[in-house]
Amino acid sequence: MIMDFWGWVLLIVIAGVGIAIVQVVVVSNKKKAMEEKLRSLPEFSPTQKIIGNNGEAGLAIDEDRRKVVLINSGPSGVRLKPITYRDILSSEIFVDGETVTKTARGSQLGGALIGGLALGGVGAIIGGLSGKTKSSEKVKRVDLRITVNDTKSPLHDLNFMDVEGKKDGIVYKTAMDQARHWHGLAAVLIKIADNEDERQVNTEPSSSAESSNINSLADELSKLSDLRDKGVLSDEEFVTQKQKLLS
Repeated sequence: MIMDFWGWVLLIVIAGVGIAIVQVVVVSNKKKAMEEKLRSLPEFSPTQKIIGNNGEAGLAIDEDRRKVVLINSGPSGVRLKPITYRDILSSEIFVDGETVTKTARGSQLGGALIGGLALGGVGAIIGGLSGKTKSSEKVKRVDLRITVNDTKSPLHDLNFMDVEGKKDGIVYKTAMDQARHWHGLAAVLIKIADNEDERQVNTEPSSSAESSNINSLADELSKLSDLRDKGVLSDEEFVTQKQKLLS
C-alpha cells in the first residue's frame, strides 16, 4: 500500500517535471521564431530588443532610424508591427494587474491622439487593469503595456514575470529591473515625440505670419497699380511708392 502511494507521488512528480520541460521548450521555440522573423525585416537593425518571459510578445528599437517594432506570437505565427516613435502614446507598468507607474504623451497633438483612442471605445480597456495598489509580500505577474496610435490594436502587453515570487526575491527584482528599463526607454521616445510636436506647433505661427505679410504686400502693390492706371499716380510716383513697399 505504501509502495503504491509513493509510486503515485513519483508519477505525479515526473509528470510535473515533464510538463515544465515542455513549456520551456515551447517558449524557447517561440522566442527563436521571433528572433528569426525580426532579422528578416528590411530596413530595421535593432539596437535594443526584448522578448517577454512567456514568449508571447516582444519589442525592438532601431535608434538610428527612429523605428520601433512590436512583436507578437499567435496561432498564425509571428507578427511584426513597425511603428515610429510618434506612434507611442503611453507606457505603463502593472504588478498583479495594478498600475505602478505610467508615462503618456503630454503635447497637444499627442494628447489629441490619446483622446481619439478613448472616444473610440478603447479607454475602458486601457484603464481596465488600473486601480489602487495592493500591499502584498508576494507577486505573480509583472507586465509592461505600450499604447500605440492604432484604433484596431492599440495595446501591446509585454510580460516579465508570470510565476509567484516574493517582492524581495531575485525573480521579482529582475523582472522589475527589465520592466523599468523598457518603460524608461518608452518615456524617452515619448519625450522626443513631444518635443517634435512642440517644434511643429511653434513654427506654424511664423509660417502663417510670413504668408500673411506676402498677401498684404501683394494687395498694396495691386492698389498702387490701380491708382497709376486711373491716373491718380504718375509713373514716377508709382515707382517711388513701390520701392518704399519693397524696402
